[in-house]
Amino acid sequence: MTNILLKYLEDRYKYETTEQEVKPSGPVITISRYFGCPANMCANDLAELLTEIEGNKENPWKVINKEILEQAAKELGLTPEKIEFVFKFKKRSAVDEILEALSSKYYKSERKIKNTIREVIRSIGEQGRVIIVGRGGAAILKDIPNSLHVKLIAPLDFRVNGVSRRHEISHSEAKKLAEDMDKKRSKLRMEFAGRKMDLVDYDLIFNCEKFGVKEIVKTVAKVSKIQGLI
Repeated sequence: MTNILLKYLEDRYKYETTEQEVKPSGPVITISRYFGCPANMCANDLAELLTEIEGNKENPWKVINKEILEQAAKELGLTPEKIEFVFKFKKRSAVDEILEALSSKYYKSERKIKNTIREVIRSIGEQGRVIIVGRGGAAILKDIPNSLHVKLIAPLDFRVNGVSRRHEISHSEAKKLAEDMDKKRSKLRMEFAGRKMDLVDYDLIFNCEKFGVKEIVKTVAKVSKIQGLI
């Protein structure tokens, strides 16, 4: 009886190990950026180009954005508005936490919300054929083999000029906004990664002062093909 049980357990372990090994994850592309860099434009154009290259319109590449909030909120039993503070870089004070806990039976702690968001991003990335802009995507999905992590950077003055023009605000306001958003995004990435993210954590880095959207998209698509993502 003992030998039979051992044989069963050994076979079961081998089966589960094999299943885990063959289960594919991805492909997934993440795009991180300094504030003022055209990440969303790049992501939308890239999704179209990758789908066109593959010729698979029935299963197109998708840019994931609001779906993350919607899915996380659904799993938490909350509305998206209740958890969007995470990506608006707001932090609930201890008083807010207490009042929320006392006033709502659906209360979820900030840690629980962020962990759920992390799990949703992980699940979406593993399912594959997605491009995730920001959201700490690179920090959460860095270990997926079938992935590509892009970083868009540019000199502060270049970004400030663009932000000032697009938002119709003064240069001083644009500079303050850019610096503030860069710090908040860096902090969010650090929370998801458990450490500070460095440039070496990214596979491709583009200086948006030198490269336009079309050049970035074509280059990422080419590298995606070389790396076997498409």
